[in-house]
Amino acid sequence: MEADPQEIIDTGDRLLSEYPELFTDQYETNTRLVQRLAGVDSFRIRTRLTGYITRKKRTRDRSQR
Repeated sequence: MEADPQEIIDTGDRLLSEYPELFTDQYETNTRLVQRLAGVDSFRIRTRLTGYITRKKRTRDRSQR
């Protein structure tokens, strides 16, 4: 199953807007959350989505310092 990069971005942004307090800058934590909340069966898509969310959280945390 292939996912368009825009789909990853849209899904990641949607998850971050719906559950901003759940996601952290820790990849392992976000992996479990994405698996539970997004319902994605594909390992590759889940990994890409988790990476996107983790990078967004780390970038936001740095800019707020």
